[in-house]
Amino acid sequence: MLIETPALVISSFKYGDSNLITNCYTRHHGLKSYFLKGILSSKKGKFRKGLFQTFNLLNLISNNKHKEGLNFIREARVSTPIKTIHKSIFKSTVVIFLSEVLRAVLKEEKDKNEDLFNFLEFMILWFDNNSFNPNFHLKFLLDLTKYIGFYPNTSNQNYPYFDPNNGSFSDIINSENLILGEDLDGFKKLLKLNLDKIEMLHLGNNIRKKLLNHLMIYYSIHLQHFTYPKSIKVFNDVFSDKK
Repeated sequence: MLIETPALVISSFKYGDSNLITNCYTRHHGLKSYFLKGILSSKKGKFRKGLFQTFNLLNLISNNKHKEGLNFIREARVSTPIKTIHKSIFKSTVVIFLSEVLRAVLKEEKDKNEDLFNFLEFMILWFDNNSFNPNFHLKFLLDLTKYIGFYPNTSNQNYPYFDPNNGSFSDIINSENLILGEDLDGFKKLLKLNLDKIEMLHLGNNIRKKLLNHLMIYYSIHLQHFTYPKSIKVFNDVFSDKK
């Protein structure tokens, strides 16, 4: 049976000499993997490999295996063109990092979740259509938790700590992973600030790195199979001079 669905490319990797496997999060069927035979060797083939760049937004017609396995794409076209993400070294570095995070997250969130799809689509288009902001990835990661079940409890923000173990603010020291001090100030600002006001958020590079580490710990606590992204070192190196 063929199905048609909007899809977001999460990642693609080479398989053999000329094939590609692409992982997409689809609006109607959740996470799906597709086998693209010979796409890397044929210049006259049905699809070009550029169509399956990370964070491209597509409309797909494909078969649909209900169990895990590779599907095959009958038709694919761009739904909304991506204009800047793949041309900017800063934006493309963010994309590589967030793609790795999403691959880990979606291992546990494979099923259909239209709210999650809509969030990802909105964030990618916002990122593509606006000037680069070095705090975007932090806002993305924090807001993503709304759709995967562990968004912070925002009550009691007057307390001096945030406890990632239970996702709430605390007035007792009961964990080595507590967010406190100037890190907590930055964390609260991220919680309160809407994305369209992100240019008003001023964080030093050191605080930004520490907040990213806090968020990765938060994810690892609440997602059983989450692994620390390998790309984070390169990510931090690229943004080491960003203010």
